[in-house]
Order: sequence, then C-alpha cells, then structure tokens
Amino acid sequence: MTVRPLAKRTGRDSVVSYGVRLRRTTRIGSVWVILLCVGWGAHATEPFGTPGPPTVQARGADADGDLRQRQVEFLHRLRQADPRYQTIDKAVLNEQNELGIILNRQVEMDAVRPLLRTLLTQMAREFPRQDLTVIAYAPTQPPMKIGTARLQARTRQMTYTPAASQ
Repeated sequence: MTVRPLAKRTGRDSVVSYGVRLRRTTRIGSVWVILLCVGWGAHATEPFGTPGPPTVQARGADADGDLRQRQVEFLHRLRQADPRYQTIDKAVLNEQNELGIILNRQVEMDAVRPLLRTLLTQMAREFPRQDLTVIAYAPTQPPMKIGTARLQARTRQMTYTPAASQ
C-alpha cells in the first residue's frame, strides 16, 4: 500500500523522477523571481502577520541603530519573498552584514550558488560600499555549512566557496 505512492514519486533505483525535480526547481525559481521583482520594493517593508524565525542578532551602541533598522527591514523583505519557507527556513544578519541562512530540505545543492548570488546582489543594493557575506547551512542539528558567498565592496567581485565535504 505504501509502495505505490513511492513508485509514483521516484523512477528506477529510487532516483527522484524528472517531474518531481522540475517542480522543485520551479518552486525555487519562483522564489528568486519574487526576490528580484516583487519582494524588494518599498511596499514590502511593513511587518508581516505571522511570526517567523529570529530576524536579527545585532549588538552595539545606539550609533548602530540605523544599521540594525535596515537589517530588520531587509530580513522582513526576505521573509515576505518566501512566506511559506520553501527555500529559506531561517535567516540571521550580524553587525558585519554577514547573512546566515538555513535552507529548506527541498533545496537542491545545484541551486545554492545562484541563490547566494541573488541574495548578495540584493544585499549590495541595501548595504552599498560594504563587504558582504552570505553563508548557507543545511537544516541539520547542528546546522552544517554548505557554502559561503562573498562580495568585496572595493572590487565588486563575488566569490563562492563550497564547504569542504566531510
């Protein structure tokens, strides 16, 4: 009885079928389109109705208040672009503008690099002339680093470094 639904989702040798992979890729792609087009406008800065993961971990004096406010707004827009947590389960920004994201289990490894590049591009618009870092983690206990993307403000060069396999 449980074998039949499994057979519909996978092909031979328990490999995920083309249709399932296509649907997952389409979902991830739609989140990217939302990030690039709709979710980053000024209208998206209002707080959203459902509580989400912790938004900001920032420490410092009151002089950092403006930076913290911009970080909170950035994370709100990020959460609004993915309200069902289909791509990003949690996101945290620290005072050095390093964004840490825990990805959903459905995100395929091939999609991590383009996602981090998209996030760096959006962060560069929000935090100009700053070195930026995005670190992706797998949803494990404790979270396992998948990869790191960096943007050097001076050269505007983006780099991606996958985590060393263990």
